[in-house]
Amino acid sequence: MDEKDKIRSHKDKIRIFLILYYFSENHSDSDYPSRKKIFKSEVRIQKIDFLLRNPDYFAHELLNIAIKDNSKKAEIKLIIKNIFDKGEPIIRRLEMERFFFGAYEDIDDVIGFLKSIDFIDFSSKKSTDLKTIEKQYYITETAIQKMDNTISNLSSLQWYTSRCQLIKKYFGNLSGTQLKVSQYQIEEYRETSYKNYIGSIKNLVIDEFKKLYNEQL
Repeated sequence: MDEKDKIRSHKDKIRIFLILYYFSENHSDSDYPSRKKIFKSEVRIQKIDFLLRNPDYFAHELLNIAIKDNSKKAEIKLIIKNIFDKGEPIIRRLEMERFFFGAYEDIDDVIGFLKSIDFIDFSSKKSTDLKTIEKQYYITETAIQKMDNTISNLSSLQWYTSRCQLIKKYFGNLSGTQLKVSQYQIEEYRETSYKNYIGSIKNLVIDEFKKLYNEQL
């Protein structure tokens, strides 16, 4: 593995862990006392990861909220301006491929690594046709202690932490399926061919922002 691949692998592990950590809910199980938080569905991981890796799509989803809810219009305007002022649609973009059900990337190796260091545990079931279903992920007590004592204070992770918290604020109550349906409303996402990278919608967001706010990004 070359240096570029090593860096990418490291980012993937951090990013997926932070998604599981920030979007999970408190959990207790007397049979598995080390499991402290629970996150349901790999689909939800993939769809949140897509928003994290594509700030222009995140901005587009925020615009949809601003259009429907006037009380959030001003705060969303500031968030989107900040995203574009910092060049995030280019600098922070990490492409994802389009598979059968939208944006997807194999995370089995990441999940395996996080389990190997006792940051997470997971469970699943088999359907009658032997497909793996009902995937659930658990944040361990070890991971929580690491977050509290070390990880949350690392300056290199502050952007990821802040963005996870922001995505959670506006979309944290949505299931993976609901996020997928919303993302499919965007033509660039929907029309991307199988196993091709989903393209940027930066210019679309700029146009829609101007229509809504009568200002140029």
